[in-house]
Amino acid sequence: MAENAPSSRGRLKLWGIILVAATPLIAAMVMYFGRIGIPSGSTNHGDLIIPPLDAVEIGVNLPDERLEEITQADGKRQWLMLTIAGDVCSERCAQALYLSRQVNIALGREADRVGRALLADAGDASLQQALNDYPRLLPAPFSSGDMEGLRAKLNEHNIQLQPYDMLLMDPLGNIMMHYSEKHDGKAILEDLKRLLKVSKIG
Repeated sequence: MAENAPSSRGRLKLWGIILVAATPLIAAMVMYFGRIGIPSGSTNHGDLIIPPLDAVEIGVNLPDERLEEITQADGKRQWLMLTIAGDVCSERCAQALYLSRQVNIALGREADRVGRALLADAGDASLQQALNDYPRLLPAPFSSGDMEGLRAKLNEHNIQLQPYDMLLMDPLGNIMMHYSEKHDGKAILEDLKRLLKVSKIG
């Protein structure tokens, strides 16, 4: 029995060393996947959509004759802030469209990397007036059926879509972030700056 004692102590020491070495990795994994103790400055403000939605599959079709407006000088597409219209352009509509423009302006020299579009069912006079008020806002037809399909897909991500919420689409056509009325311009701006800083696609 005495001969086995050193061997047992050796194994205990080995497991102790392994445990000490693995603890930081285990802690990091718990923090990352459990989002525990992560500083707020390093996380996104919007609702992240994982996996992202394919814009074409959910009915986002931008007008061909205006695609140049969302294409950068190097040929890459812009990031797009997509505002989802309701039946009429209400006070919430006016606030959302003004907010998206102000966020775009606040990007400064990075502003040309981001465009804006309004997904709306054609025909409402108040929405047409909104488009007249914001000439750089691209109109994109988006039917009530498209809206219901998008709402159902976002429900799968525990996101409740409301009229005049905003979606962020990357230059490859992936819709990967959602913003609601609770998100102010500062939150959207911080997310955009962070994404533009690390983006290799546009």
